[in-house]
Amino acid sequence: MSRRKFAPRPLAALLAALALALPGGGALAESQYGSGTGTITAQAKVNLSVTVPKLILLRVGSTNATVDTVAWTSALSIPGATPTTPLAGVNNTQVDWNGTAPTVTTSTAGSTLTVYAWTNAGAGTINCALGTWSATGGPANGDFSVTAVGNLPHPGANLGACASTSFGSNVVATSTWAYTLGGTPGLWAAGVYTNTITYTAQGI
Repeated sequence: MSRRKFAPRPLAALLAALALALPGGGALAESQYGSGTGTITAQAKVNLSVTVPKLILLRVGSTNATVDTVAWTSALSIPGATPTTPLAGVNNTQVDWNGTAPTVTTSTAGSTLTVYAWTNAGAGTINCALGTWSATGGPANGDFSVTAVGNLPHPGANLGACASTSFGSNVVATSTWAYTLGGTPGLWAAGVYTNTITYTAQGI
């Protein structure tokens, strides 16, 4: 009488069959049993996991895609017996000039922006970087000072000293940043000087 030999079932096929036999065919959970007399116990544990993605928000001035411009205009005064403010668009105009250098002052129509930042990361930081000026001969980066009022400090006392600055997590940080232009306007060459500050908020 011959004996038929049966090849052992592959382990993967066996596990698949066991999974199908379980109710629902889902993930396996821990299981125990208790048996005997008196108090008996059986325990099973389930791990809980909650994932909260990191988020960081930053707003400087206007919202959406609007980039605010803080602009200054220089005013010149020609010294003489009576100081004269030159008029634009005129030539060959008489003036009582006493031969000393004109005085130059700068003013801005609006130099204060409201800023907001928020993150749920463990730590939030904000930094700034100034690009390349459109022309040379004008104010230096350090001539622009920024004063913050609120709980979101400006990352540096002036735009020539940008440095990473921290702010709290899970609380809206907000301030008003006031930009002031100093320096020596009388030494700047005539022209239009433009640049862009990039503020970067980071959550770690």
